[in-house]
Amino acid sequence: MGNPATVKRKKTEKRRMKFEKRLGPGAYLPKDEREKLNAAVAEALAEKQKHAAEAKKAREARKKEKAAAKKK
Repeated sequence: MGNPATVKRKKTEKRRMKFEKRLGPGAYLPKDEREKLNAAVAEALAEKQKHAAEAKKAREARKKEKAAAKKK
């Protein structure tokens, strides 16, 4: 049967997870906290994209150097 309090907690947790899956992170939070979380997530995403672009440029530069060395 289980503890009724635990069962209710699990159901609210499942509902919260469905909200966040459909509406994005922090959908279940109050508006001011949700805005802070969304700003932090956007900042982290921008940083990740910047890092990926830098890594791609470095990879291409190494590839060109390797090709130039091969021609010599």
